[in-house]
Amino acid sequence: MPTHLPTLIIPSISWQLAYQSRLTTPEEAAGVVKSGDYVHVPAPPHPQALIQALADRREELRGVKVCIDSHVFDPGWLQPGWGDSFNVITEQFLGLGIEAYNDRLIDYSPLLNTTRVPSILASGDPKPIDVLLVLVSAPDASGFCSFGYAPWDKARLAQLSKTVIAQVDESQIRTHGQNYIHVNDLDMIVEHSDSLLSDEQVSKVLESSSDAEVRSLLTALLPKISADERARYLPELTLLTPRQVRAFASRMGWTEPPEIAKSVAGYVAELVPDGATLQTGIGTPGGYLPMLGTFDSKQDLGWHSELVAPGALSLIEKGVFTGSRKTIHRDKAIFTCLHGATESEIRFAHNNPAIELLPSDYVVNARTVARHDNMISINNALSVDLTGQVNAETVFGGRQISGTGGQLDFQLGAIMSNGGRALTLLWSTALDGAVSRIVPQLEERSVVTVPRTFADTIVTEYGVARLLGKSIRERAQELINVAHPDFRPELKRAAERLFYP
Repeated sequence: MPTHLPTLIIPSISWQLAYQSRLTTPEEAAGVVKSGDYVHVPAPPHPQALIQALADRREELRGVKVCIDSHVFDPGWLQPGWGDSFNVITEQFLGLGIEAYNDRLIDYSPLLNTTRVPSILASGDPKPIDVLLVLVSAPDASGFCSFGYAPWDKARLAQLSKTVIAQVDESQIRTHGQNYIHVNDLDMIVEHSDSLLSDEQVSKVLESSSDAEVRSLLTALLPKISADERARYLPELTLLTPRQVRAFASRMGWTEPPEIAKSVAGYVAELVPDGATLQTGIGTPGGYLPMLGTFDSKQDLGWHSELVAPGALSLIEKGVFTGSRKTIHRDKAIFTCLHGATESEIRFAHNNPAIELLPSDYVVNARTVARHDNMISINNALSVDLTGQVNAETVFGGRQISGTGGQLDFQLGAIMSNGGRALTLLWSTALDGAVSRIVPQLEERSVVTVPRTFADTIVTEYGVARLLGKSIRERAQELINVAHPDFRPELKRAAERLFYP
């Protein structure tokens, strides 16, 4: 796959004239949506002005399907009473839509990125999306807009859309890779930069929460939250419970690593050889690895990842991740977005030729992942049963708190890689040690993110369980060995009951 855009022939009409002719307001742009249309909103950062303008047409519209990747704010449709106007479907990560989904107000689409674009095209319509709402940078001298730090599959979705409406935000960075769309490929353009919050506005947002504990939590977290993230997340976080705020902050890397994270990091360091190519998630414990020095002593590591754990890009700057031994995209760090990177790291990626952002249907694709020798995927789990089934999405049975993301794609690719390993990390307990995350069987209605067929290596703060190629009895013993000591006796009894005469 080429890593640069092909040479394009720009029509004789000046792109500046085309740009001016397509300028409009958020309200006029949202006005093209008709009842029954399929509207797609790719991954954040979102064009919030366009989304809000569409939501404001609630009384006029009926049966509009809105497929949105990861909610970072609520224009209203996460509340009861909006279902007749908007059928909201969340993809990838739920974000701030967790409560709405569990209250059955919105729907969820589990994805395998490897087959995502073919599934969209399954309708047989070459342009199955009626309206695409997308955020872009201002155009460059040649009329190309960048998708900023999160291109995901936006360029591909634009090709599948009848109407492409772009919100131009001048604060968006430019990166190398396939991260551009030309003005001539945009049907309507709205200029609107989602403004950052002043210190006074931040104080007012915090004061708006009626929960004193939430106010205290968010105040303590402020030094860890970038200016961009404050504008995007803070207003909605004030509406959550303290538990939800803590969980969200942990996923975003805003909290300091707990002491047990150092134990997990130590085991992971032993499993990562020099010259390996890595993928990491942004949840816990995996999201803590770069900032804990897990990879600092390694040589010539490479990145091929969907997301970016906090501190990951800094390791490129330090020379730990050079990509010099990568099988493909040698000397390049490949991502599909920079979600999880700190604000300074995102600025480091701006126009940096060492970092390329490529489409998700290529990066988060088991076939592409498997082409890397010594590919190490590192993802997280909420629970694992004694047969090796991995749940990374639900708690208390069927309560969904996260999405599928690219975990299975990378799991499959890594175990097919020559010399590759798929690591699944989790704390041994939850609820302050009250329950074990290694369980005899997954609870009823729990989601299986990674089937036991593809389970490889499980890591807790108590050690490493190697499951690939082992029998059910052998797997159970491996997992009992890395469970919290307080729960090992009952897990052993459960294994004897389930797997022995």
